[in-house]
Amino acid sequence: MKPYTFLIAALVIIIAGGAYVYSRSTPNSRTDITPTPEITPVYNEVATGTPQKMSRYVTYSKAAFDAAKGKRRVYFFHAPWCPTCRPADAEFQAKAESIPDDVVLFKTDYDSAADLKKQYNVTYQHTFVMVDDAGREVSKWNGGGINELITNTK
Repeated sequence: MKPYTFLIAALVIIIAGGAYVYSRSTPNSRTDITPTPEITPVYNEVATGTPQKMSRYVTYSKAAFDAAKGKRRVYFFHAPWCPTCRPADAEFQAKAESIPDDVVLFKTDYDSAADLKKQYNVTYQHTFVMVDDAGREVSKWNGGGINELITNTK
């Protein structure tokens, strides 16, 4: 009976070692995504009592969108798991001052903005939609960074 005990113990060690090696070499979708830092609030008039300059790259909210009326407003349908959205997001954050003064880019969560995706017929992430003051689509494009944003909002 002892030879079988040794054989079983050896198999358990081999299987456990293989599982460990496999788990270390297989990408884990939850840990491979680098979270993007939160974008600072858009408009802080309520807290301070004084209107402040609006940022040019902000996280979408209805209030932020409404506060940008009179500017050219662009939705950036972004997903944190999207491999092309992450570098674009980093570029927009790093170069927000390069966005024209009269343009506000709204980082819009692709996964949770179902109504907006349906309204503007957005079928995949890294889509940009520029709208007029009434919220009607003016133009739409896919992909790109700061240069494409500037070109498409002229």
